[in-house]
Amino acid sequence: MSPSPEKIEGQQPAGEQSTAEAARGLQMQARVTAPTWEIGLSGLVHDFTPGEVILILDDNIAAGTRVTIQINMSSFVGDILYCSPSGSRWEAHVSFDDVDATGLRRTPRFPTNIPARVFSNVSEVPLEGRIVDVSGEGLGIELTVQLPKQNNIAVQSEENTALGVVRHCRELSPGLYRAGVQLHHIVRKDPDLEKASAESGWMNKLGARFGRKKADRPKGWS
Repeated sequence: MSPSPEKIEGQQPAGEQSTAEAARGLQMQARVTAPTWEIGLSGLVHDFTPGEVILILDDNIAAGTRVTIQINMSSFVGDILYCSPSGSRWEAHVSFDDVDATGLRRTPRFPTNIPARVFSNVSEVPLEGRIVDVSGEGLGIELTVQLPKQNNIAVQSEENTALGVVRHCRELSPGLYRAGVQLHHIVRKDPDLEKASAESGWMNKLGARFGRKKADRPKGWS
């Protein structure tokens, strides 16, 4: 009789591996702000479902709080559905207010070539890839790592951050894979955040020129 996977030295049982990957989550940096707060909270986008994004935070946020979630230079607004302890941190579930029923516009699929970073629970760091085609309901991406089917991922480009699920992934050539992603949400670039980031960078450069370590940032940043 062949030994069970649990008994093979150095091999991790499939169930435990899946649990570990799920526990790691997307590990995407996010910032949470609210109109009544003076400064925001840092957190991680852990996972998502249609209409809901799951964050890991260091602090509790009361249910019903209206918040803005910033992901890179994109943002969306939602309500804290609930926030519960998760180990030494807090797991917050946030509603995703889409612009329409799906948050996406139906468009024909068209080829493109856009650099992107892919956040997935199969990797502790973002994966470098390229968006090779786009439609209103999905993305085609190429990257050097094979993604499991049904894996929730975030695809971050210069223009926005897309949240979706891998429907298929096949090898094109050794070390190159093509994945089809069904989109659930798009977090669009926020011009105000982009402007604030540019101004902050300019002030920091000016401060460094005159011997200061860091220039003051606008109220609400830390």
